[in-house]
Amino acid sequence: KEPNVPNFEIGAHCNSPYPCDFIGTCWKNMPEHSVHDLTNARGKDWELYNSGVFKLADVPTDFPLSHSQQVQVEAERTGKAHINKEGIREFTCALNYPLYFMDFESIMPAVPIFDQTRPYQQAVFQYSVHIQEFEGGPVEHKEFLADPTDKNLRVTVAEKLIEHMGTKGDVIVYNQSFEIPRMNELGRDYPELKGGMESISYRVVDLAVPFSQKLYYTKEMRGSYSIKVVLPSLVPDLSYKDLEIGDGGTASLTFLQMVQGEFNGDVAKTRKDLLDYCGLDTWAMVKILDKLQTT
Repeated sequence: KEPNVPNFEIGAHCNSPYPCDFIGTCWKNMPEHSVHDLTNARGKDWELYNSGVFKLADVPTDFPLSHSQQVQVEAERTGKAHINKEGIREFTCALNYPLYFMDFESIMPAVPIFDQTRPYQQAVFQYSVHIQEFEGGPVEHKEFLADPTDKNLRVTVAEKLIEHMGTKGDVIVYNQSFEIPRMNELGRDYPELKGGMESISYRVVDLAVPFSQKLYYTKEMRGSYSIKVVLPSLVPDLSYKDLEIGDGGTASLTFLQMVQGEFNGDVAKTRKDLLDYCGLDTWAMVKILDKLQTT
């Protein structure tokens, strides 16, 4: 047993093959908005760090950066938001109304619970949909949270979703790499749902695109385009902080405990908390798009 903390420099090894439990200790002197926040750094962050550059705002002007990285660094230097109005307008003007702002929540049990599922397969148990018939118009809310004792809940959720999604108009999601595979899996596992799932997935538009492409970027986003960081940057009066359930991981774990009969809390209140969380995800998308349309 060593009496002193090893004198070992931080580096890429801190996150390889997994994040080290001592990052909080070893990295405590790294400044906020450091070079390690650089989007798709691919080693550039360590090149800068090893040359003595720790803050994004201090990156030399002649250091080779991609366009996305240049946008990020410039926002750090100036403190001003980067807003590509032409690109944003191109995105928003291509939308087809009515709009269906949709979000799923899912569980992924290690031991399959439902028919037609494999270990760790995502099983959707909840959704929220905000519907807007025309730009700037009123918004209607639909939602569904499955009964945890329903052994056929994947089908139940899918059938309700098809009922609420109509047959025309874009389906707005935030990060389509999650929602589309879930719909494809439901159509694959239950052929009777395939047509309905495809009719929804073909209409999907990813609201994350303007942010992943940095058409709209503020330094507070710190290189991320997660809705959790985009929302307070664009709509500061909305926040997940006051919710009892404020992230997808907690929502998933809570419902899985209900399914497995291991939940000991207030079921009625917790179901409301789950609905509130998923509902904020889709309401956040409504407000984010509204901000983009009025930029």
